[in-house]
Amino acid sequence: MRFRWIGLGLVAGIASAAQAAPPAEWVGQAPVPGLVIGHRLAEGGSMIVERIPRGETTDRWTRMVLNQRFAGVIARGGTLSEWRGHFLEGLRTGCPGARVSDPGRIDIVGRPAIEFRVDCPRNPATGGPETFLLRAIAGRADLHVAQVAFRHVPSAEEVAWARRHLATVTLCTRRIASPLCRAGPEPFDR
Repeated sequence: MRFRWIGLGLVAGIASAAQAAPPAEWVGQAPVPGLVIGHRLAEGGSMIVERIPRGETTDRWTRMVLNQRFAGVIARGGTLSEWRGHFLEGLRTGCPGARVSDPGRIDIVGRPAIEFRVDCPRNPATGGPETFLLRAIAGRADLHVAQVAFRHVPSAEEVAWARRHLATVTLCTRRIASPLCRAGPEPFDR
């Protein structure tokens, strides 16, 4: 099972109809040197982008930076707590014995967000461990998830790097002046 898809699969059924206009909100973040886009998909206003080390594939990777947008989930009354509940429900069957940290609640540009860590001791699809740290942001309309994943037990240095990267993740709109937002939405998503 590819754990990074759990949230997308559970929310995809309630994604909004296709939108022709660029998204009104998106995730901005610091660049991730050495990582390239291994997979991207935009459908019905929702999207996923997976960045992996150059030379690796989305089936065989050592670390990954992932962004997801679930279009319209918040506008239709969805919450971070509901999303996390669905995510953890899928994780129970996808990774028996996973350890999940309590969510840290934060505020990002006036919007609620949560951060937590998941340690899967044995991913059934690979037979090895998988650890990921993530930040989920409830935008005005959409739910945004940024994730850093490792296909091994990460070192303290790797966890520190993941936390530093996630700390740069912010919610962007055309009116937010943050340098992290200036690039706009993903190029294929505009």
